[in-house]
Amino acid sequence: IRGWRVMMFLVLLVISIITILIVIIISFYKKVVLLTKENKELSNQNELKTTLINNNNDFVYLKDGHLKYVFVNDSLKKYFEYYNEEAIGLDDSKIMGEEFATLFENTDLEVLKKKMPVTYVKFWENRFFKTVKFPVSMVNGSLGIGAYITDITKEQRKNEIQERMIKHNKLLLEVLTRNFKDKQEQLDYALHELLKISGSQYGYIYFYNEEKEEFILNSWTKGVMKECTVKGEPKIYKLENMGIWGEVVRQRTYIIENDFEKFNPLKKGYPTGHVKLKKYMSVPVIIDDKIVAVVGFANKQTNYNETDVNEMSMLMSGVWNAVQRRESAKMLFYERNKYYQILLSIGDGVIVLDIEKNIEVMNSTASNLTGWLQEEAIGKPYDDVFRLGSEKNAAIIEDSIGKVYKTKKAQEIKDNTILTSKSGEQYSIEYIASPILNDRGFIDGVVLVFRDVTEENEHRKRIEFLSFRDSLTGLYNRHFFEEELRRLDTKRNLPISILMGDVNGLKLINDIFGHTFGDMFLKKIASTLQSVCRDDDIIARWGGDEFVIILPKTDYKGVKKIAERIKDMVSRQQVRAIKCSISIGFYTKVKVFEDIVRVLDKAETQMYLVKTLESYNVKKNELDKIIDFFIKNNEEESQHAIRVKELCLKTGKALNLSKSDLKRLVEAAELHDIGKVVLEASLLRKRGPLSEKESKEIKEHPVIGYRILNYFEETQDLAEIVIAHHENWDGSGYPKGLMGKSIPFLARIVSVVDAYDNILNKSNHIMDKNINDEAVYKIKQLSGIKLDPYISRIFTDLIRFKET
Repeated sequence: IRGWRVMMFLVLLVISIITILIVIIISFYKKVVLLTKENKELSNQNELKTTLINNNNDFVYLKDGHLKYVFVNDSLKKYFEYYNEEAIGLDDSKIMGEEFATLFENTDLEVLKKKMPVTYVKFWENRFFKTVKFPVSMVNGSLGIGAYITDITKEQRKNEIQERMIKHNKLLLEVLTRNFKDKQEQLDYALHELLKISGSQYGYIYFYNEEKEEFILNSWTKGVMKECTVKGEPKIYKLENMGIWGEVVRQRTYIIENDFEKFNPLKKGYPTGHVKLKKYMSVPVIIDDKIVAVVGFANKQTNYNETDVNEMSMLMSGVWNAVQRRESAKMLFYERNKYYQILLSIGDGVIVLDIEKNIEVMNSTASNLTGWLQEEAIGKPYDDVFRLGSEKNAAIIEDSIGKVYKTKKAQEIKDNTILTSKSGEQYSIEYIASPILNDRGFIDGVVLVFRDVTEENEHRKRIEFLSFRDSLTGLYNRHFFEEELRRLDTKRNLPISILMGDVNGLKLINDIFGHTFGDMFLKKIASTLQSVCRDDDIIARWGGDEFVIILPKTDYKGVKKIAERIKDMVSRQQVRAIKCSISIGFYTKVKVFEDIVRVLDKAETQMYLVKTLESYNVKKNELDKIIDFFIKNNEEESQHAIRVKELCLKTGKALNLSKSDLKRLVEAAELHDIGKVVLEASLLRKRGPLSEKESKEIKEHPVIGYRILNYFEETQDLAEIVIAHHENWDGSGYPKGLMGKSIPFLARIVSVVDAYDNILNKSNHIMDKNINDEAVYKIKQLSGIKLDPYISRIFTDLIRFKET
């Protein structure tokens, strides 16, 4: 029995051990199965993540602490042109070179040092990339770098376009409203702003003269002036000498060269020291079918294209028009700038309402506009103080503020809103009402922000007025005329006559008296045209000195009579020494099928024909009137001219001048002071010392005289004599500072005689021997200093011989 028990115990022990082993094996098997399943799931997840990363168009990579690649997604591999695992273990310098590595190394090190993400944008190979780098804990416990790189070129280009549009508007607004001291400063500013917009390194503006085929340098950008080492470069260039630079004029279109260093047969090279060009674009500025300027840009980071051309053409046209209008429309620019400054200086009104729609806070601007003091307004319902209406009916308007309380959405009102103040004054305003929400999203009140746009609305209306009116004369402008020409070209308006007039002598007036008198001249003409024509007639300023009139229901006889009346009334007008006159051409459309534009062309052709035929008589009359005006208004100067003329005749004979030179000398002597016609008689009669301003005005008379004489064909050969008669032998004279024999010989004769007569007649024309001796003595003193020594000797000998 005892042995049996032992046997049973052993059997049970074996069974227990086997059972335990089976349980352990089953448990281990389950764990193996579970682990295999988890590993498979993990592998699937990793494969899914890798697939997602590899299918992402963005670049994704992971680097270790030594800046070597641990992981690179497929997009980046393709960019690197590594298609297997070749990139793993390499750094940037091995993959893309030192330049590429330099771009990335600093930010990689910054991430490792700061252990914080870094975000930046880089421009590379003509594209923009946004990079986000971040620290990553590696398996071995070290710190690596992960990165996402996104191509944001499209977004960047879109932002650039928006920014450029803002810059466009800002530039045009600045050019129109900024107070530049002169045209040069205005163009310099525009050029440098255009340079920024275009993204170029260098730029220039050249004026272009189509008649002379010449480029005249106006502005180089500061970068060129700083880097260019070319010495003594001219400012005027002939088209025939220009290589690729001149093609923009020859072809009358833009030029783009995005690889300026490659061979081009049109290039003539550039001088040593000139800035090096890589990319180049040049655009003509065409106004009224004439190239008036050429603007060029160079060394943009990206290629130039037609978008750049269109952009620069549009902006330069706007800039040019602004510059050209500057001289003739200073008052308009002043008004625009004034209104703009007013708008800038107006503070916004602010009113805060509580949940019950009563006023809690009101600033001083709101107080001024509403007419309510803050202490009076607080606690009152907003509509008692902020009284709104429409422009059409001040008592009717939608309750947009109440709408904010209902919808919890902001309401912005910009048009047709009138604010009536406590005193009854009304203001046009723009306002926005925004909800004040508490932390639970319920409305607690409303903020009103509003501003007075009364001045702005008036300014807008004035701009609208000026859009079809000439700013100087108040007549319609050319654009409006062309619109009306098409509108009035109907059967019921037949016959339609078009009259065109060209004002004579405007350039002469501007040259002699200045543009102020020229403007006055044009206003007189405009006023005359308005007095002659009917209310329904369209009178427009066609160009600088040209006017055009549409005369509906007016036949040939009618327009001829109107033309005669205009010429007669204009001839009665006068600006200082110049009598007004106008050359007129006209033509009549009598049949429906006739082209109204051809009628306009025929009227213009006839006007130019008439102007050509009248030109000689008009100019002769203008010269006679100037001389008569000078004689009548300056008796003393007139007598001086007679004496100088007589003495020059005698001196010229003594110098054995030829008949032709003697004739020129006498005529020039008679007209040598004709430039004083612009001076006030009181200044010419003044005996005491002159102020600096008065002296400057008098010293201008040789130049004015030159302009007058050069304007008329029959006196052009006298102009050089007259402009030089105050030049001195030693170079101290004016206006050019000529010296010695560089002064025209006949001008030197006039100088001697003029000096003698001025010395002789200082004492109220008391002619006695002592005074004459003194005058001769002073001429000798001035000889070789201010006066030609040879002519002075001949002249003093002549005077002494005359006395003996």
